[in-house]
Amino acid sequence: MAQDPLHVLWVEPHFPGRLGTVADWLVRRRGYRCWFYCHTAEAREHWPASVGHGLQLQVFGVGGAAREQAVAWSRTLERSLCYSYGCWEVLEARRPRPIDLIVGRSAGLGSTLFAPVYAPAPARVNLFDYYFHPRQNDLAAEIAADAPAAYVHWRRSANSIELLDLEQCDLAWTATNWQRHLFPVEYRDDLWVQHDGIATAGPGDVTPRDRRRARRSLAGRLVPEGTRVVSFVARSLERLRGFDRFWHAANALLRARADVVCAIVGDPVVQRGLDVQHNNRDYPAQLRDAAPPVDPERLWFLGRATPGAVAEVLAASDLHLAPGRSYPVARSLLEAMAAGCIVLASDTAPHREVISHGQTGLLADVADPEALYRQALVVLSNLDEHRPLGDAAAELVRSRYAQEVCLPVLAERFSTLAATRGRR
Repeated sequence: MAQDPLHVLWVEPHFPGRLGTVADWLVRRRGYRCWFYCHTAEAREHWPASVGHGLQLQVFGVGGAAREQAVAWSRTLERSLCYSYGCWEVLEARRPRPIDLIVGRSAGLGSTLFAPVYAPAPARVNLFDYYFHPRQNDLAAEIAADAPAAYVHWRRSANSIELLDLEQCDLAWTATNWQRHLFPVEYRDDLWVQHDGIATAGPGDVTPRDRRRARRSLAGRLVPEGTRVVSFVARSLERLRGFDRFWHAANALLRARADVVCAIVGDPVVQRGLDVQHNNRDYPAQLRDAAPPVDPERLWFLGRATPGAVAEVLAASDLHLAPGRSYPVARSLLEAMAAGCIVLASDTAPHREVISHGQTGLLADVADPEALYRQALVVLSNLDEHRPLGDAAAELVRSRYAQEVCLPVLAERFSTLAATRGRR
C-alpha cells in the first residue's frame, strides 16, 4: 500500500505551470519524490526551489504537426496526440521508478493520455482548467464576427482531448465551481473542486500595510511620496485578461489625477491562440497607436517578472485592476487579494466566486465602458475608506486559498487514492 510521502509522476505542457508549485510544496513540506515531465520550461530563475532536491525535471520533445510554430486550428487534435506520444516515448526511455500516482494537467493536450501504457498500475489524476463553449466565455462572443471559420470549427472540437482524459482518469479535478459547471452535466458529479492555493506571507513576514508605510520601490524605481499606485499583472498583456480595458481606464486616471502611477507586469506579446486576432503580436504597441498614453512617464512597464518582483508590485499597489473576460480566475488576482490590495475586477461569474462586491473587493459592470474608471477614481480619492476591502480580501485568501490550507487537503486525497491502487 502506498503511503505518504508518495512518489509522483507529474505531466504538464509547461513548467512550472500550475502543477509545478504544487509539486514543489509537496516535496518541501511532505517529503514527496517527484518527476516532472514537460514540453517547455521557464527560465531557471522562475523554477521553484525543490528542482534538483526531490523534484526532477525532464523536458520532452514532440513530433508530428506540433513541431510547427503555427499549427492550424484543424490540426489541434493531431498536435495533442503527438504531444501525448512524445511524453510516453521519454517515459519509456528514462523509466522513472517507483511511481505511486500520476498527476497531469490536461490543458487540451492530453498530458497523461498514454502514461498508463508505461505505468498501468498507479491511479491517474487530471487537473482540468477549461471547457470550451463555441460562442460563450473568454473572447468568443466579441470576435465571432471577425474570426475565420476555422476558428469557430476548432472551438466546436477543442474539447475532444479533455473528454478522453475525463473518461480515462481516476480523479477529475478542477479549481473552482465555475470551472466545474462549464463541463457537460454528465461529468460534473465526478469533478472534484479543490483550489491548489497560492503562496501567502508567513507569520513572521512584514505585512503589506507595513510595507506601504515605508518608502516604496518598484523594480529599483522609488515611488514618490503621495503617489497612488494602480497595478495590473498578467502573464501577457492581452484582451483575455482585460488589458484593453485597463489601458483605457489607466489613460483616464492619468488624465484625471497627476498623482497616479500605473505599474504593469506582463509580457507585451500575446501568448494565447484564443485571441486569434492578436496572438504573437505586441498588443500594447497596438493600443499605443490607437489611443496614445496621456503621460508615458507614469506608465511603468515592468515586463515578465519573477514571483518576488510581482510580490513587490502588489505590496506597493494601492489599487489592483483585474478587468478580464469570463475565464478561470487569474492567480495574480488572488495574489493581489492576499497582499491586501483593494481589488477592482470585472463583474463576471468566475470573479463573483472569489470576490463579494463591497466586502472583499469591487466589481465593475463590463457592459459600461466607463464603470471601471469611475469606480477606480472613487477608490483613489479615498483610500482609507476602502482599505477594509483589502484587509478582508487578505483574510479570505488566508482562510480559503492559501497553499497551507489547500495543499494538505490535496495531499490527503492523493494518499487515499494511491492507497487503492498499485505502484509501478
